[in-house]
Amino acid sequence: MVKKFFYYFSILIFLLIVVIFYLSFFGIHTDKFNNNLSKRIKETYPKINVEFSEIKLLLNPLNFTIKLETENPKITSDNIELKLENISSEYNFAAFFKKEFGINNINISTKVIEIKDLIKLLRLTEDNIQLFLLQKAINNGQIIINAKFNFDQDGKIKEDIKLNGGLYNLSLKLLNDNDIKNINTIFNYDNRTLVFEKTKLKYLDIELSSNKISVTENDKIYNIKGDFNNKKTNLSKKVLELFFQNQKFDNIILSTESNFSFNISKEYKFSNINLISNINLNQATWNYKNEQVKKFIPVFDNKIKLNDHKITFKYDKKFNLNGKGKFEINNNQDEIEYNLIKNNDQISYFVNILLDNTPLKLDFLNYEKKENFKSNLEIKAKKIKNNFTINELLFNSKNASFFSNLVEFDKNFKIVKFDNIKLNYTDTRNLKNDLNIANKNSYYSISGENFAFDKIVEEALTGDNKQKNKFFTKEKKLFKINIGKAYIDKDHDLTNLKGDFLIVNNEIETLNLTSNFTENKNVNLSIKTLNDIKVTTFYSELAKPFVKKFKFIKGFEEGQINFSSTTKNNISNSKLNIYDFKLKEIPTLTKILTLASLQGISDLLTGEGIRFDEFEMIFTNEKNLMQINEIYSIGPAISILMEGYVEKNELVSLKGTLVPATTINKFVASIPLLGDILVGKKTGEGVFGVSFKIKGPPKDLKTTVNPIKTLTPRFITRTLEKIKKNN
Repeated sequence: MVKKFFYYFSILIFLLIVVIFYLSFFGIHTDKFNNNLSKRIKETYPKINVEFSEIKLLLNPLNFTIKLETENPKITSDNIELKLENISSEYNFAAFFKKEFGINNINISTKVIEIKDLIKLLRLTEDNIQLFLLQKAINNGQIIINAKFNFDQDGKIKEDIKLNGGLYNLSLKLLNDNDIKNINTIFNYDNRTLVFEKTKLKYLDIELSSNKISVTENDKIYNIKGDFNNKKTNLSKKVLELFFQNQKFDNIILSTESNFSFNISKEYKFSNINLISNINLNQATWNYKNEQVKKFIPVFDNKIKLNDHKITFKYDKKFNLNGKGKFEINNNQDEIEYNLIKNNDQISYFVNILLDNTPLKLDFLNYEKKENFKSNLEIKAKKIKNNFTINELLFNSKNASFFSNLVEFDKNFKIVKFDNIKLNYTDTRNLKNDLNIANKNSYYSISGENFAFDKIVEEALTGDNKQKNKFFTKEKKLFKINIGKAYIDKDHDLTNLKGDFLIVNNEIETLNLTSNFTENKNVNLSIKTLNDIKVTTFYSELAKPFVKKFKFIKGFEEGQINFSSTTKNNISNSKLNIYDFKLKEIPTLTKILTLASLQGISDLLTGEGIRFDEFEMIFTNEKNLMQINEIYSIGPAISILMEGYVEKNELVSLKGTLVPATTINKFVASIPLLGDILVGKKTGEGVFGVSFKIKGPPKDLKTTVNPIKTLTPRFITRTLEKIKKNN
């Protein structure tokens, strides 16, 4: 009996083992659990319907669970339908009999589904602002998901969710109405970390890629880090307008490699931002129309081309930009190196420019650097809020060295003060210049062995200073001068130039300068300002170097010069007198004499010269117009009376009267019979001279000459005045 019992018991155990083995390795297919599973899910998520096909059951006897797996199930809700690849779950079979929630986990693999439908479904289970905004942002796109959800005893999903899959052709609309298109990536989510790998997308027509981007949630803060790269790209007009709103760039071709990390809160507040970006700027063109630049770079054609720049940009609480490459101005190519650091309100700059091929011109210093001439410009500066300071500026070339330090500017880029400026250069006439301007607290000292003042003198005499450079702020600045040798031109120089001048609101308010030539002939220049009227007086016992500033006169010898001018509201009224001089060459006057058949006087002019007792010019300057009210010159050979105007670099228009000395002598000798002389006793008799007109562009003047029978009363009056004065 016992033996049979053990026999049947053994068979039962064997059959049970076979059944367990079969159920564990092969399982069974049934639809008897479909309704129960759908009902249990419906109880927890009332708005979601899950339709199962035939379910395969696999027994796991070690933990008393049954693995349920079904192919091609559907999840539906309203108009949403998600087609899945399969669903599998571990079910605690004891809970089935107790009518409890016995699902331990669910593994879901989807087919390709629309992301919009997935978000709608997620909002049915747990709605929040993030899902709402995401739904609004997504235009289209598909997703494949492999997901594992674990449940607690109450049927709630635990936080240890695991996801992986892929995003395909996703398109997002950002808050600025720009789209991120064609997003394709592989993702994985585990332990509150979402990782995107092999990501590709297009933003503003720029194709970007990333090897890895991770998003980790930690205490309501999301930490995001990763990389982004783009291959060589020609930036579109839309990109240029977005990033360079106030500047005109075009033809930008670049590639980048960037790594970044930052934190963002659920309230969308950013913190701990770190960025490193390596930029290869293959080419770019900056269209910068500025007439002021042409004054310093004569070949400037309103474009600066950048080529082959290697740029590193870093951000870690402060901006740090380093770059090096080539720049080109009108086919002249040079190199530049730069560094910019921004920390809160302070910006530090460093620029090193190799100016080997780019020409430079500084008219106010008579300095010019030609092409193919090695030079270097180095600038160190900083900006704090609205104040800008050049800590050090150094320009070095074969024939020049310019240095300045601690030059402070206001928000309008006007000089507030400076510490020191040193100029050491050879100018365009091969004259050596050596000047030092130093801050002495209460005044600025200008000293040096040699300096060319001809440009300053020319502006003072001709009034050619309408385009004033407003370098300084409105505060008063006193300068004291002590220069050993001051060049007037290549052949004349002043010694022991001393004096001072006061600048107020970028205007010279007062000036007093004294000096003398090597021949011990004195020179004095004075400027005084009272009630907005500026009075300039100038006297020199040697006139020649100053008369040469009037470029239409050549071959000037001897003489003294006296100049005075009053200026108000940028209009100057001036008077120039020159005494006891002679002229060898005035091209227009030579032509007048030749046309008038006054060959003897013409020969004098082109030989030893014509002597004049006095020259007087009364003129007015306003903007680019010089209005010549009168030029009168009297001498032993001829006398001249002229008037007209000169438009700078545009037009010369003069008319006048020229009378030989023999006619003047005859006229003076016959004053008691003035009526007879002017009219003549017989036809054809009277006083004769020459009237003339000079008109045209400065380089193409046209001269016309006509004989005159009687002199004008004005000419007679001016002649009598001079004769009476000299007597």
